[in-house]
Amino acid sequence: MEEVIVAPREIREALPRARFLNEEEQARYEEAVKRFNSKKARDNLSVPRNGSNIFKVSLLNHIGIPTATLQELDLIAREVPEFLEGHYEDAPAVILASSGDSYGSNDYVAKSLAGLIGRESFSNPVIVEGIVPEDDDSSFYGLRFGKGEKFRVIEAPDFSHRNNGRRFSRINPDYSIEFEDKGSRTLYTRDNGLSGLYLYRDLYLFAIDGVLDNSYANGRVVVMKTGEAGSQNLLNDYIKTLLNDYIKTLKEKED
Repeated sequence: MEEVIVAPREIREALPRARFLNEEEQARYEEAVKRFNSKKARDNLSVPRNGSNIFKVSLLNHIGIPTATLQELDLIAREVPEFLEGHYEDAPAVILASSGDSYGSNDYVAKSLAGLIGRESFSNPVIVEGIVPEDDDSSFYGLRFGKGEKFRVIEAPDFSHRNNGRRFSRINPDYSIEFEDKGSRTLYTRDNGLSGLYLYRDLYLFAIDGVLDNSYANGRVVVMKTGEAGSQNLLNDYIKTLLNDYIKTLKEKED
């Protein structure tokens, strides 16, 4: 038998888990799509279970189905790459590099989002989390982005177009990127406008696609499950105990 992790069941339950969207969650999503007024909006949100775009993942989060953040996708790509390889996976966030877009289809949505965050000029791109798709007949997609409960704007200088094509090893919680010439993955960015953020089938990071409603059969939505607060506290206590035992062992060896 291979090695096993010896820990209480409550500890194992507290660990985060990733899986693909299931049929029940897809059904909840499809019900939520029916609430949109225009046919154009509903068409761009009508994405099957094997498919994904930024509108879909942002709506899923809004209705209480948490999808993997970019950092969580990056962690999976580093630790269990075979889980993601061969598909693409959208993060529930967008990157905005200017208050307009050279893609006509995106220009209105980019301007709307820039107005929402109160930005007219950009020295660096920003990443916007916690967005929610809303009806808007003026939009090419019939949709724009509004503020959700966890709306947040983060400066993201490492996503500048000057880093387009650079190799990297990881994405940090603050969206800084650890670039390495020998990194196994590549970052692709635009020099203007609004784009989604996703890992492609080779686990490269794309912040370059200006077509927000694209969805293909090889798309997958990654759903994250984390333990309850009590389990998380138990996990933290367990980790502290292990660290204290380790420090105690080191001190005993020194003595």
